[in-house]
Amino acid sequence: MILQDLLGIKDEIYLVEPGYHSQKNIVTTISYLKDIQKVAGDYSFRAIRITDGTKTTGLAIFNERTEEVPVDFWSIFLSSIASQSIEEFESLADSILDFNPPERVVEVAGNVMNDALIEYYSILLVNRETCNECTMPLESYKRVYAPDRVSRLSELLKKLAQNGISIDGDVLEICCGNGMSTIALHELGIEPTTIEYEKCTVCQGLMHGVLDPKKTIVMDATMLSNFFEHGRFDCVVGFMLGTIYEFNKEMWARMMFESAKVSKEGALMLFTVNSKSEMDILESALRMIGIEGEVMDNTDKLSIYDQWVFIGKRAKKL
Repeated sequence: MILQDLLGIKDEIYLVEPGYHSQKNIVTTISYLKDIQKVAGDYSFRAIRITDGTKTTGLAIFNERTEEVPVDFWSIFLSSIASQSIEEFESLADSILDFNPPERVVEVAGNVMNDALIEYYSILLVNRETCNECTMPLESYKRVYAPDRVSRLSELLKKLAQNGISIDGDVLEICCGNGMSTIALHELGIEPTTIEYEKCTVCQGLMHGVLDPKKTIVMDATMLSNFFEHGRFDCVVGFMLGTIYEFNKEMWARMMFESAKVSKEGALMLFTVNSKSEMDILESALRMIGIEGEVMDNTDKLSIYDQWVFIGKRAKKL
């Protein structure tokens, strides 16, 4: 695991925040640290200070095995991707370490820690440690992944590339599901950052090795700019988006706006849907935020996949 390697820890590790998204507000982290600070002067414990080179961004505390928990493990507290309570975290962590000087100081850059967090929560999901009493069986690869769906998308992407429309650079795939469309991207040598709101489908993709645990996040696509910096991605794609109706079109409009915010100026925006009515709604939402592009009729009576395609570029100003 990347995080264990970064910290030089061989024992089990435990991040107190339940999911990647909760590392943004660190409510549980602050609550735990306040409790630890109250008793920090009463007993000694092993600790590791984590820094980004200038300030404390993390704290690891060793927990010896007990009858209730029969393994040694380290509790990890982080503020590296937090958007609030950062100064409070630093103050609490430094106060605790004043009573218990760290045995080591480990410097980890913010982007490196972010990758480690993504992998940690992917592994947690695969191990079914984020779902209470999960009973979802793992279906076979052949049952889940349809070769004709992958080949149809591969053909579309190759056709676009022949016409000078290529997916490259830092790519974000929204609404990736279990990675069905991601397979086609991988076949073309594209390694996207993939996000999906439904964690059961993400778990399926991770367990089958289709989704990369270091680049896959369970996330709501209407909140992209809360987790990714503005103007980061060279390309944003989403395949077989839906289902898109009049009653939920505002949600999809928000996804498109957020996709544009985290993409670079001039970035390729490529989306496919099943029906013309869905594309009409999606195209309207994209044009309202200044995404210039065209709709491609890719209909095929033998398939339901990627029937309508939007090919556009992120405008200079949103």
